[in-house]
Amino acid sequence: MRMKRAGMLTKLLILILLVATLTTYLNLRSELRALAAQKTVQERQNERVRQENEALSAAIAQKDDPERIAAVARERLGYVAPGEIVFYDSGN
Repeated sequence: MRMKRAGMLTKLLILILLVATLTTYLNLRSELRALAAQKTVQERQNERVRQENEALSAAIAQKDDPERIAAVARERLGYVAPGEIVFYDSGN
């Protein structure tokens, strides 16, 4: 009888270990999927920031360009060159 009890306890212990291992495996697998999705989002964000940095670097490189200065003054500040006439559309 003692042999059967030890065999039953051994089987129960093995079953518990298998369930625990399977549960851990499934948890790690779902965590891996979540991290892969997070990595994809982070890579996209990094690419957007990289492009923004390139655009800002190009703008810094052109900071002393007179044409660039005039374009910024027109767009952002509404400046007009001497002798130019400005028409405003009041219909909208």
